[in-house]
Amino acid sequence: MKSKLIEMREKYPQTELWTDSFHTADHAYGLTQGITGITTSPTWVSRMLCNEEGSEHEKILCELQGKHPEYNEQEMIWAWTLEMGKRRSRVLLPLWEQGNPKQGRFSIQTSIYDYSNTEKMVRMAEEVNSCGPNMQVKIPSTKEGIKAMEEATFKGISVMATVCFSVDQAVAAAEAIERGMKRRTAQGLSNADLNPVCAVLLGMQEDWLKSYAESRDIVIHPDAFAWCGVAICKEVYRIFQERGYKTRVLTAYYRHQLHWSEFIGGDIIMTIPAKWQKRFANCDVEIRDYMSEAVAADKLKHLNKLTPFVQAYTQGSLTEDDFNSFGPVILTIRYFTEEYEKAVHKVRDILLPNPIR
Repeated sequence: MKSKLIEMREKYPQTELWTDSFHTADHAYGLTQGITGITTSPTWVSRMLCNEEGSEHEKILCELQGKHPEYNEQEMIWAWTLEMGKRRSRVLLPLWEQGNPKQGRFSIQTSIYDYSNTEKMVRMAEEVNSCGPNMQVKIPSTKEGIKAMEEATFKGISVMATVCFSVDQAVAAAEAIERGMKRRTAQGLSNADLNPVCAVLLGMQEDWLKSYAESRDIVIHPDAFAWCGVAICKEVYRIFQERGYKTRVLTAYYRHQLHWSEFIGGDIIMTIPAKWQKRFANCDVEIRDYMSEAVAADKLKHLNKLTPFVQAYTQGSLTEDDFNSFGPVILTIRYFTEEYEKAVHKVRDILLPNPIR
């Protein structure tokens, strides 16, 4: 039986499939399904160092320590992340070299600790961009991150807005990228090789709203939660298409089938972990255009009982000053940081082994 993911790519070539993973085995599987890009995140850094691939990287870390004995653990992990970007982005170079700047991209996120420091994020964006010709830089959609997106775009870097949970964040990111591109045009620079993207985090939106409803004893139909991320992302997509932004929408953080099937047919990117790719590839979902179908009114009626959903779904509800204090942004940064700290402790054990053992 043909893979449903391959069938999707054949019927709707504008619907791009990417792999969300830093692992080479996941990259290899994704290539069999027709992926055209790869995303990574701070959580993948932790997983690589602490679980599946930890011992493989000890030698690299020790070599980096020899070159940079002045680095602390956080600086060492960042140096290691850049080294991994240089090595693992090569898997997509054959696709990149075909000449389409939208395909063959490998993305790395700026340090999770510096989400409120524009200058540091721009500097890290330049470092990631120097890892290879096909790099994409993920920048969180905080107030300072929005500014960093404009500056990085102006410098000719393809950015991906991430930690995005609302229409207002997505629009602010797209507008910042547009400003950066216009500044380039004004100086006679080309934007032809840029690939701006905005990632909407579906599963984390759902996790947040479930926790919010439970903490406040709000009862809504349980089926409605599965549609919250879908509804917000479809509204982002509608606005982007209507306004003609150069930035494309990307869906991320999967929890179930709707996070895939509801976007089939759109001019959109889906970055899907290998475990979900394997499930979707072998499922019985009909491959047709779901992107053009609106979320049912009864689902929205239930979701509108939740103030944070209304804020995320309704443009003009949040200002840039609100982005850093928006519930799902805080929870995601906390989660990323907690996971990343596991890698920090792992690196400390490698660089400063316990002498008592």
